[in-house]
Amino acid sequence: MSEDERLAELLADAASGGLPPAVIAMRLLMEASGPGQARRALDEALRNAPSEPLAAVSNLMDREPGAWHVVRTVIDAVAHEAPHDDPVAHWARLFDNAVQASPEGSVALYSLGNPSLLATATDEIVGRMRDWELIGPNRAVLDVGCGIGRLGARLAPHVGEIIGLDISPGMIAEAERRCAAVPNLRFAVSGGRDLAGIGTRTMDLVVFVDSFPYLQLSGEDLAGGHVAEAARVLRPAGAVLILNASYGRSIPEDRADLARFAQAAGLVLKRVEKRPFQTWDAPAFVLAEP
Repeated sequence: MSEDERLAELLADAASGGLPPAVIAMRLLMEASGPGQARRALDEALRNAPSEPLAAVSNLMDREPGAWHVVRTVIDAVAHEAPHDDPVAHWARLFDNAVQASPEGSVALYSLGNPSLLATATDEIVGRMRDWELIGPNRAVLDVGCGIGRLGARLAPHVGEIIGLDISPGMIAEAERRCAAVPNLRFAVSGGRDLAGIGTRTMDLVVFVDSFPYLQLSGEDLAGGHVAEAARVLRPAGAVLILNASYGRSIPEDRADLARFAQAAGLVLKRVEKRPFQTWDAPAFVLAEP
């Protein structure tokens, strides 16, 4: 199969699968050798099988002419492969590089580096958290793998306190710069192996927004250990929210692993949503006490 044929197949599958336009654009740009090839593949797909999803992708790419360069730069900085050296040092180094390349793209590649797209997607996450009754005015939230603070900044008006942790000093520096005026939000560089520094039974919600896949890639000790640590810091009636548990694995596989980690930590898997968002294709998993 030629590269052009592969891109055509990708676009056909993505459009028929109901993926959000930004996610389709991201996948196309990840696979294309350059912006010109991506544009040609999209135009050809629209000629052969016009559809609303592909038309939306075309409009989005017209508005974001530099998107291929953002996607390629971030992908080159952060390869989604199991680390061969110390996993914490590995990911910290890569995300320090990625945040320099594109702050928005480094935390959500489907934003294509656009702050407005990232804000819209983040607001949708906050809305789902409200729908699922995970947040409230007096609740304390721990954001594990907080990146540039994009969730904390949008969530702050709806909760009592937020702590953002990240293993990347570069990410934390950017988060502190962006969120300096938010009084109920603070950040810290994490050691990456546990939730040291967070008191037992002090949090109402522990959130992993697209950060758990890197724990999964780093091995069961880190992934399962973070679920156990999340259980430790939760108050009674608290919950753990994981948005994306892995890259490239099936939801049944993720569900089985998370149920096992939850059971070992004294929690249960209470909610699984295959595709709860309009702007992102991540599944959602909620863990809580029985």
